[in-house]
Amino acid sequence: MSDDDDIPQLSAETLAALSMFQAEQQQKYEELKSGKIEKIDEDWQLSQFWYDDDTSRKLVREGIAAALKSEGRPARIGCVSSPTLVKFFHETEEYKEGQLTLTLFEFDSRFGMKFPTEFVLYDYKQPTQLPAELLGKFDVIIADPPFLAAECLIKTAHSIRLLGKENVKVILCTGAIMEDYASRLMAMHRTSFEPKHTNNLANDFSCFANYQTSTF
Repeated sequence: MSDDDDIPQLSAETLAALSMFQAEQQQKYEELKSGKIEKIDEDWQLSQFWYDDDTSRKLVREGIAAALKSEGRPARIGCVSSPTLVKFFHETEEYKEGQLTLTLFEFDSRFGMKFPTEFVLYDYKQPTQLPAELLGKFDVIIADPPFLAAECLIKTAHSIRLLGKENVKVILCTGAIMEDYASRLMAMHRTSFEPKHTNNLANDFSCFANYQTSTF
C-alpha cells in the first residue's frame, strides 16, 4: 500500500463544484477590479455590517461639514474601517471639485481593488503600522471599529491619534456599550444620531463625536 492510498480523494462531482466555485470567485475579483461590480458583499467573518444608504449619506454630510471648517484645502478625511462610505463621498460635489481628499484605512483588500488610489491596508491589531507620510495629516476621521471589544477600540483610537492633526474632528460609530471607552479614550460624547444598517443588528448602535456636530 502506498502513502497515497491513505489520502482521502475528492469525488469528481466535488472537484467539479470546487473548480466552478474558484472560477466564480476569480470572475468576481476581475469584475471588481474593472469596476463592473458596484456593491461589495458583507463578509461576516470580518464582522462587516454595512450602513443603509441614508446613514451613509448623513455620515458623509457631517464629515464634509466638519472638514470644510478646517484651514487649508483640500481638507483631508480619513475613513478607518468604514469602507462603504467612500462611494458616497465620491458622489458629492465637494469631492468632485477637489475641496477634500479621502483615504480609506481598511483590512478588506477587495476595497483596495475598488478604490486603489485611496486604499491603505490597515489592521487594527497593529495600530502603529501606518504610512509615515500620513501621520498627523487628517482634519476629520470617521471610524467604525469592526468589533465591540475594548481592545479593538483602544487600538483604533491609538491609530486615530497618530493619523489626526492636533485638532482632528472624530466621528465614531460603534455599540452604545462602548460609550465609556469612547469618552475616556478620545473625549467623545454620544450624539443624537443613530446609525442604521441594511441588516438590522441586535446591538444598540450609536454615533459619537469629539466636537459639536452641525448636521446631526
